[in-house]
Amino acid sequence: MKKLKCVVAVPGDSLYLREQTGAAKAAADRLGIEVDVVNAGMDSVGQSQQLLNFIQGPVDSRPDAILIEPVSAAGLPRVAEAAVAAGIAWVVSNAQVEYIPELRATAKAPVFLVSQDHVEIGRIEGRQMGALLPDGGTVLYLRGPSMSNVATARHQGVLDGVPKKVEVKNLKVQGSSSENAFTTVASWLALSTVRPEGTQIVASQNADFIFGAKKSFESNTQEPDRSKWLAIPCLGVGVPSQTKPLVDQGVLRAAVLTSVTMDTAIEILARALKDVKQPPEHTIVPAYSYPTLEELTAKPIKRAPASPAKT
Repeated sequence: MKKLKCVVAVPGDSLYLREQTGAAKAAADRLGIEVDVVNAGMDSVGQSQQLLNFIQGPVDSRPDAILIEPVSAAGLPRVAEAAVAAGIAWVVSNAQVEYIPELRATAKAPVFLVSQDHVEIGRIEGRQMGALLPDGGTVLYLRGPSMSNVATARHQGVLDGVPKKVEVKNLKVQGSSSENAFTTVASWLALSTVRPEGTQIVASQNADFIFGAKKSFESNTQEPDRSKWLAIPCLGVGVPSQTKPLVDQGVLRAAVLTSVTMDTAIEILARALKDVKQPPEHTIVPAYSYPTLEELTAKPIKRAPASPAKT
């Protein structure tokens, strides 16, 4: 029997995306599927060209399926059309795109989506902020670029879930890595109005940004402010294997624990190709608060009195 070939396209490099890649390879090995992983380096045009190279290549070398976590919120609809026209299965992982129903109407190969509910993940994180700051306070929220579907959806969810008495100050990180967050936070710290007493929580749409922020606090501040910045409780998002230990060790005060999507996507794809039928259009993987919201409510953050402003 011919061994199925699958291209796994990831948008960049982060703790979560490494976990995604590992999960995809493990599932593929278990199911006897050949996997080729390509990284777009957060370049949407580059991701488009990477995939077109596979789609437009010699017929006998084309993959049976493309699993993509897209760089852009649009999700490369024209590339998706080209793949489906070539008889290649198209699977969107960890993103929400609008074109899936239209593609499925004419596709002969499986077309479907497996994702986290990024808005709900943001809502859970917003509720965590409220549970930890029952009397109100200010949260510095590190979010990804506007072009990112994940960043936009999680940010919207935070705004939906956080109580009105908690102020969320957004700091946009242009990229997906801890290094990008380090640079962004360093620039923010250089502002004369920024003081540690004005922030009760540092939160992020992932764990990578928290690492970058902490490194920036360490490198770009002086005592006594450095110790104050590093003592601020942090919230993050990530898969249990990577993120739960960070909470247990006190690196994070709490986290939203999510699930990878690539392994589920490959399992659904393998069944669909075997059964020669379209799988469900959209599968959502679970996410939950760790510790629970009830546990966080029982141990709120105590706000320190503000120190006199610098003169």
